[in-house]
Amino acid sequence: MEDFINQKLSAEIENAITQLEYKIVELKTLKIEPDLSYLNSFYKERTEENIKRLNSRLKAPKLSLYLWVSSFAMLIVSFMVFFFVFSKIEETKASSIKEYKNQLSKNGVIMSKENAALLKDMDLWFKSDPQSTSKFIHWRQNQKL
Repeated sequence: MEDFINQKLSAEIENAITQLEYKIVELKTLKIEPDLSYLNSFYKERTEENIKRLNSRLKAPKLSLYLWVSSFAMLIVSFMVFFFVFSKIEETKASSIKEYKNQLSKNGVIMSKENAALLKDMDLWFKSDPQSTSKFIHWRQNQKL
């Protein structure tokens, strides 16, 4: 009976070994796929949030573009106003100087170029002929009377 039990046990062990070998082969060929549905939904939500955030930022470049264009336009307008005012200031300055010179020449504070040249020539002539100087001074005093 011992032989019978030994044979039965050896048959069961062999049967168990073959079943384990089949299970090992089956497990080797079995593809195990984890359940990633939670992870996929998490990334889907995050992706949608990121897309919304990026789309909201796409409106900002339009605003910055408008700011750049308006700044450039203001810069151009400022330069135009500056050059207009500068040209008017130059015209006003030139007319003021001309008016001031005319007023000074009317009051006798400054003299014209022709009178300055005449005075220089008279001075040279009087230095070369001192007797004519006294005659001229006497004549001038008679003219004032």
